[in-house]
Amino acid sequence: MLPDLRVVPAVALHLHEDSDPERVDRLVHRLNDDGVLRNPPIVALLDARPGHAPEYVVLDGANRVTAMQRTGVPHQVVQIVPYDDPAVILEVWAHLLQQDGGIVGSFPLWTAASPVAVHSGLDDGTFACGLVTARGAWGVKIDGTLGEQVRTLAAIVATYKGKVPIYRTQGADFATLAEEFGGADALVLFPRLSKADIRAIARLPVKLPTGISRHIVSLRALRVNVDLAMLRGDEPVATKQARLDALIRARLLDRRVRHYPEPTVLYDE
Repeated sequence: MLPDLRVVPAVALHLHEDSDPERVDRLVHRLNDDGVLRNPPIVALLDARPGHAPEYVVLDGANRVTAMQRTGVPHQVVQIVPYDDPAVILEVWAHLLQQDGGIVGSFPLWTAASPVAVHSGLDDGTFACGLVTARGAWGVKIDGTLGEQVRTLAAIVATYKGKVPIYRTQGADFATLAEEFGGADALVLFPRLSKADIRAIARLPVKLPTGISRHIVSLRALRVNVDLAMLRGDEPVATKQARLDALIRARLLDRRVRHYPEPTVLYDE
């Protein structure tokens, strides 16, 4: 059983998180130099809108989608996953900072709380964001619509993004992480979003900051290496899809497709 790879119009792809301008710039140069899309973004269908062709939320690959759009490619190759399938898991990252960048003083809505209260507030929806340091803990209370909550998260991340290195972690224990990383000043914690939230954000003008949501897909398509010349042409989607299917079939017959079910740790990514 292979990943569901499809050719879709670039305009049908909607981000739920911001792209990173520096990474997008590097990707644009690499795409123009290599002429190849290595790893297709992962997407899921959005709820249909009357009079609109199928649209998709980008679960993973905001930088690739943005870079491809900047190169003017009218169609993109994506991997479509059934978002409502429990096998597609939505997790949340935390941001570990080795220097806190003055977060508390840079954002006025922090409320002092115990670390236990911060974790509880994130779990029960009281807090939109949490901060744990060796000196204390704080939370930002949720108020308003989903769009306003996303704007709040964006404003918080903007107080330290680009000023200090950000390490994405899945651990939520500050002391343990600080020991593993050889020291840290702060751990920024985010609420666990729902898949409905992700779909809703895709329709909003405001997006999550990069590096908050994380989607885990068990069957990930990598190194597909699609020639961008095929996607740049004027042919309809059906023609390009047939060419993609033929490419995959040829690689299958040539025994070049491999599925590794074991969990893998990469040390040179």
